Amino acid sequence: MKSEGMAGRITRREMLRLTALGVAGVVMAACQRQPLGVAPGVDVAPSEPITKGSGQGPSQAPPFKYDSPVMITPVDQFYEVKYSATVPHVDVSTWRLLVTGEVERPLSLTLDEIKAMPVVEEMRTLECISNPAGGDLISNAVWRGARLAEILQQAGIKPGVTEIVIRSADDYHTSIPLDLALNEHALLAYWMNGVDLPVEHGYPLRALWPGRYGMKQPKWITQLEAITGHHTGFWEGQGWSNEAIIQPNSRIDAPPSGAEFKAGEPITLSGIAYSSDVGIARIEVSTDDGATWAEAELIRGPSPLTWTEWRTRWANPTPGRHVLLARVTDNAGKTQTKGGFSLLGGTFPDGTSAMHQVIVDID
Repeated sequence: MKSEGMAGRITRREMLRLTALGVAGVVMAACQRQPLGVAPGVDVAPSEPITKGSGQGPSQAPPFKYDSPVMITPVDQFYEVKYSATVPHVDVSTWRLLVTGEVERPLSLTLDEIKAMPVVEEMRTLECISNPAGGDLISNAVWRGARLAEILQQAGIKPGVTEIVIRSADDYHTSIPLDLALNEHALLAYWMNGVDLPVEHGYPLRALWPGRYGMKQPKWITQLEAITGHHTGFWEGQGWSNEAIIQPNSRIDAPPSGAEFKAGEPITLSGIAYSSDVGIARIEVSTDDGATWAEAELIRGPSPLTWTEWRTRWANPTPGRHVLLARVTDNAGKTQTKGGFSLLGGTFPDGTSAMHQVIVDID
């Protein structure tokens, strides 16, 4: 498994520990050989890489047929990150989802009781906050679950509640504001691409919140606690974003960096793009390192909560080395910028909106 630049050579815990030594110390450590590291939600045992990107390896899962305008990531190719070095194996016969705190009626729900609630099916893209420009810690799937708002309504949220704390079987914890918890697209999912939620993806229950990075969407959920103050989650307590709102980002999938072509022969450029729940307005592509730009054709998913595919035709490539760029502008007016050298690929602490760069040679 190859690393993704600096983000692939230093774990988040190592980075945060080394920050105390100063930026120079962090940079020096990043140049040393390290186990593959990924951040929020990941802790790597020595010499045991545990991150799997969306494009890695052949699919071993049963084929999932779904009429979709955009790609759906097979279950076994869906990227994986986790907080601890082991995956919790939950005994569903004794597992309960506890709803506690500032509620009128504390709940203890079985998986069957949650499945008996109105079923919501949505396509949803997930992305890790540590996904660098052009990285593969992003995937797209179809999920089924129950609306969190319905569960909270059953519990009866008391006046003054500001946040919902989510706790997991692996001891991971984070929180979201109450208005996000009540969003119609805030789901507790138990099904993924035609199968019960796989163990590595959070069985029996995981969170899906609109517009937020994966660090805010825990797996293996055991408890929801309504509170009136503020809860500092695990990664938030180490300096990462509390809001974790997805930044506009894009990836160039074709052509690959280092490819060679003949002058004058048309080349198709294509890739994916994603942003927060505001959605994508346009994607532009440059074949001359940002000197000029042209809008790409977009293939949109069923909602802004899924990635968008893009493509364009480079009609007449001229001889020489070319730097290809793609940039997103979202519906809030935020546009990607060119990235430079930065820790963890520029992902700390809010994720990155840096543009992906691909270099090709035209003979």
